[in-house]
Amino acid sequence: MNKVKKAYNWFGSKSSIAAFLLLFVFASIAFADRSFLSASSIENMVRKAASDGGFLALGMTFVILVGEIDLSVGSTLALGGVLMGMFGAENPVLGIALGLLAGVFCGFVNGLMVAKMRISSWVATLAMMLGLRGVVLLITNKRPIPVNNPTLTAIGGGKILGVNVLIVLLAVCTLICMYISRNTRLGMGIYAVGGNEEAAKMMGLRVDRMKIAAYTLCGLFAALAGVLLAARLYTAQPTAGDTWETTAIAMCALGGVKLSGGEGKFSGTFFGILIISIINTIFNYAGSLNSWWQNIVMGVLVLISIGVQSEVFHFKKKDKSEEKAEQAA
Repeated sequence: MNKVKKAYNWFGSKSSIAAFLLLFVFASIAFADRSFLSASSIENMVRKAASDGGFLALGMTFVILVGEIDLSVGSTLALGGVLMGMFGAENPVLGIALGLLAGVFCGFVNGLMVAKMRISSWVATLAMMLGLRGVVLLITNKRPIPVNNPTLTAIGGGKILGVNVLIVLLAVCTLICMYISRNTRLGMGIYAVGGNEEAAKMMGLRVDRMKIAAYTLCGLFAALAGVLLAARLYTAQPTAGDTWETTAIAMCALGGVKLSGGEGKFSGTFFGILIISIINTIFNYAGSLNSWWQNIVMGVLVLISIGVQSEVFHFKKKDKSEEKAEQAA
């Protein structure tokens, strides 16, 4: 029985990798005649993963790990892209800086509302989502902002050593997030707060600071996503990122990040990002399938992922209690 539990727990911890590999093998076989395995096809798939919510998912992971949620990332994405487009035409550095600072500020305010004002994260970030979207529509007059500066467009479509800039940035950001979560006091504190907030307080951790830091990082990544999306599309759309917060949450869930907080890895989120992208790619290649099935499949996968998480958690808890009992005996 112990071997079964260990095997199940091992599979649960690697479920996002296994799911991605299964989908990849299926797509490779099903669309072998359409060059699915070509370098350009794979690059386009990963690039789309990066631009269509990948950076949002990385930021959302920080907030979920701390046991909260952020519904405002889509609106923050739009604000970051619009500010970059408005101020980056003549000075791209200024445009990017303002876009990112806006995201940091919005995330910081979210953190203050949740940590200091004790407002539910659902209510606080919902208010931020609605307010920011209104601000973006107001300052743009509902019109897209063109992004024509060569420096900015190079960021969105350029290459580094033959690899698309967006792919490189997604990989680098994932590695940075992994380092923060594993090797810094902030990362360990975020896990502790998400796992048991009261215990974290008894350990002397500044729970409020951890939550504010998590939301600030989330806002930064959301704004970065908006800047990169606007640079890739050559335009900053005021409606960009609408409902993308659900996609980001789905990516985290598929990556094995426990939605109640305290458990999950950024490497898992990375594969969750790829899973969403490969599902989109499969439906695009299929062509004849109704796009509504895409949402159904994603919903089912999220439910399965959450079910696996709960069972893994149950086994782990049981294993730990058994170990303590054995030690006591």
